[in-house]
Amino acid sequence: LKLIGNASPQSSCAAEYLLREFSMAGVEVQQRLSAATLRRNWHFTSVVFGINHGCATTPLIFATTLLDKDVGYTGSALLYVFTCLGSLFVSVPFVSSLGQRWGLFFGMAVYCLYVASFAAAAAVPKGSWEQRAFFLPGSCAGGIAASVLWTAQGSYIDRHATALVASSGGELDRQQATASLASTFAVYYLLLEVVCKLGASIALRYQLQTWLIFTVSLVLASTAAAASLWVRTLGPTADAASAAANPTLELGSRKPQVCGKLLKATALWSDPSLWLLSLTNLTFGFAAAFMNGYVNVAYTKPQLGAEWVGFYATATALTGAVASHFFGMAARHCGSKGPFILVGSLCFLAIPALVLFVGLDDWKYWLVVPYVLQGCGRAVYESTSKGVFADFFSGDKAEGAFANSMMQTTLAFAFCFFFSSVLPREALAAIVFALAGLTFPAYLQARRLRQRQPSSEKEGSGNSEEFSEEESTATADFDSEDSQAR
Repeated sequence: LKLIGNASPQSSCAAEYLLREFSMAGVEVQQRLSAATLRRNWHFTSVVFGINHGCATTPLIFATTLLDKDVGYTGSALLYVFTCLGSLFVSVPFVSSLGQRWGLFFGMAVYCLYVASFAAAAAVPKGSWEQRAFFLPGSCAGGIAASVLWTAQGSYIDRHATALVASSGGELDRQQATASLASTFAVYYLLLEVVCKLGASIALRYQLQTWLIFTVSLVLASTAAAASLWVRTLGPTADAASAAANPTLELGSRKPQVCGKLLKATALWSDPSLWLLSLTNLTFGFAAAFMNGYVNVAYTKPQLGAEWVGFYATATALTGAVASHFFGMAARHCGSKGPFILVGSLCFLAIPALVLFVGLDDWKYWLVVPYVLQGCGRAVYESTSKGVFADFFSGDKAEGAFANSMMQTTLAFAFCFFFSSVLPREALAAIVFALAGLTFPAYLQARRLRQRQPSSEKEGSGNSEEFSEEESTATADFDSEDSQAR
């Protein structure tokens, strides 16, 4: 675009050639937009994402209570397994080749298939082969949708921050831009999750037909998916960046690295810190699946009714939203994330402790307590834990570390749902109890290992006590890459 504005005939000719070749290769060309336009676009993106995701994930909390128990357990486990597999083998090449906007649309559209499968399964008799035929394939599709959707969302916020910094004229740096975009997204995401779950719970309380409730959810999710086509295209895609970084290669020979994310993840498996820090992810995964697959079925539904499952899931989301904001401010004030890792692990620990040593029989409305505890633990997982991973693994190790983080969580969900159908209550509670009890000691051991490492081994791995140096390094790396791409 800069070459087109050059009066030189040679520059204009070169620009036209590049644009034509990039268009033929399916590469998106980024346009310079105003800051106000970008912010409106981000608000719109966050709303349609929140509506679609809220409608699509609401069936998950009702799967084991409104469908046959075994069908619900198996379908939920398949959802998480295919989320993990899709994130490793499907999402990266898809988003790299087609871009973030089409990744968002694809994820939302396939999410609609998951909602449709749940609505159809709810309309047939419990335990029938038709219920399995509808819900289990739909759960597999939902897992693929989640992997593509979240990969596209993460890439899109990165591109949005880049465009926002460029359009601000130096008034905004990258750290401020990403913080602003992430907070805006979180508000819409959690708020619309609460609205969707609360709406489904109210409808169930007034004894509306289950299939009708989730047919309405399907309509809303489909509308949001269609609206995502109006999200602005921001580039370049990963393939475009690769093409710009290697201008001497022929366009037809540039191939996306399909297994790049998997290779980056497996390269870190020899680092013991990765597995020591994984306890927070594993604990959250098992605790959330334990709440959805056991507490909902054994206590909340029998004592209060199916509609209260949604009400209390709403309490978890609200608690997580409030607590994550508080934990973030407190961690910045204290200068350490360790105390909040301890708080989160104790909250997760308390849930199986209540089940094993106290008992939740006849708690009725006091059953909100484990849901609030789950919300506090989720706040640590969504904010503090991700910050710890960023402290330990920075630079070129960050993507592999967060890929491992996602894989650990989704596998924990899947295993817990599979175990729910074969293991007794005491065994599941004991697994969550053990993982939660080990989380904080494992975090301390990871810090000790990091402190004992030679300085040469710490390069690129991050240091939790040197935020300013890491931020300046990351900014310099980004500026260098952005200059090379231009």
